[in-house]
Amino acid sequence: MTRKPKRYLYNLWLGAALVAALLVTGIHGAKAQEDHQAVLVLDHSGSMWAQIDATPKITIVRDSVNALFKAYEGKLDVGVVAYGAHKKKACETIDTVKAISAIEPKKDAYEIDKVKPAGSAAIAASLKVAGALFDNSNGVRSIILISDSTDDCEADPCAVAESLKQKNQALVAHVIAFSEKDRKSLEALSCISEKTGGLFQTAGNAAELNTALRNAFEVTRNPPPSPPPQSSPLSGLPDGGAPEFESNDPGTIVLSAILSRGAAPLSSGITWRVYSIEIQADGSYKLLEKLEDARAAVTLPPGEYLVNAAYGKANVSKRVTIWPAKRIEDVFNLQAGGLRLYATLAKEPLLDDNALSFSVFSEESDQFGNRRRVIAKAKSGVVLRLNSGTYRVVSNYGDANSVMEVDVTLEPGKLTEATIDHQAGKVTFRLVERQGGEALADTIWNIYSSDGEFVRKSGGAFPTHVLAAGEYSVRVEHGGREFAAKFSVGVGDRQQVEVIKPQ
Repeated sequence: MTRKPKRYLYNLWLGAALVAALLVTGIHGAKAQEDHQAVLVLDHSGSMWAQIDATPKITIVRDSVNALFKAYEGKLDVGVVAYGAHKKKACETIDTVKAISAIEPKKDAYEIDKVKPAGSAAIAASLKVAGALFDNSNGVRSIILISDSTDDCEADPCAVAESLKQKNQALVAHVIAFSEKDRKSLEALSCISEKTGGLFQTAGNAAELNTALRNAFEVTRNPPPSPPPQSSPLSGLPDGGAPEFESNDPGTIVLSAILSRGAAPLSSGITWRVYSIEIQADGSYKLLEKLEDARAAVTLPPGEYLVNAAYGKANVSKRVTIWPAKRIEDVFNLQAGGLRLYATLAKEPLLDDNALSFSVFSEESDQFGNRRRVIAKAKSGVVLRLNSGTYRVVSNYGDANSVMEVDVTLEPGKLTEATIDHQAGKVTFRLVERQGGEALADTIWNIYSSDGEFVRKSGGAFPTHVLAAGEYSVRVEHGGREFAAKFSVGVGDRQQVEVIKPQ
């Protein structure tokens, strides 16, 4: 049997820590330790000035870190390291912005804001600096790296991560690859997480970065506890006991999956992960096998193992036993269904289907009361594979405030289709010197709802936005002057709002 490379690519949730919670039922509470520590390693290379949604990436990172610091004040000791600041092509520039200490949100935000992106991505060197900040007391030691690029200083971050883990078994490195378009190339950083048993997450916008950072902070503060003794899913094993084997001859388990009771086995699209049953010092489980065959055969020494079957975003996990010199089969019931989403505008086809995207949220909430996002930026007509249950679907049409929400319920083995009707219109803005005149360039448009809430800012002679039906005002900036106007948007409108510049 060919073994495939181990990967720790858990996006959108708590990765290894959540696997621990999913794989073991009935987890008991553990005594909280108060000496868990984290060091944030922040990318300050020149590429962090690039923008996502018209905002520099470094600004998004600072805002996200500041928000997390406020939420975790008094709950975690944190240090901050920055690489790439001050000057270009300087791989030796590593700043310890904050030694490991209690969080002071205002002071820490001020110190982080003083560091300006400029130079190279010295990731390997920064990991060494971060690792040296930890003390020798007991508890989780987490390095949380946020980077939008790989190391460009001719060093090997993977080797550094492995060396740090060998020196300190309590150390775990979590990686957040922060890029809107280059997520694939940043998977090279996943080795840092893999070598240390940490999370590897990708983030393409501010919301995804916030979620990824919360995940890493929460895993540091509340590492998963050791699982209690449980009985084997196979018959003949006494409750709470571990099987005793007469020999150490390897055995084989053949894995297959179904969507629901009575359904035919799935023939493709399954990813299997097999973990050691023993929890490691850092709170994670060691990944032994990753296979992508619908009917996967795993040969391992006799013993109990944890197996996770993933089908799209649907997954199920359980304990299995491999018996010496025996070949057994196990069928995993995913209890999963499909979800296909569509949208209309005033019961008619959308004006621009490319401007539409869906986000899907589960019923679960995080410690801040926010629902867990399962899928982001899904397109119309695509079948999404999910575990059965109730989900909140958020439909975004355009780049402004045309947002609709509905709850949908998925049943095992069934395809659920939902159509969301947007109540909005499409508006193009023009600033002219006389009615019907030529639109003026170099114009800034600030759009507000009727209650004064800011909706959108854009620039240019002909900006176009999809706006929810309602009353609006717009403040126009041109040539050092400001002008204001009011307008309304009806459902299904396609209109121009023409503002005449006063003489």
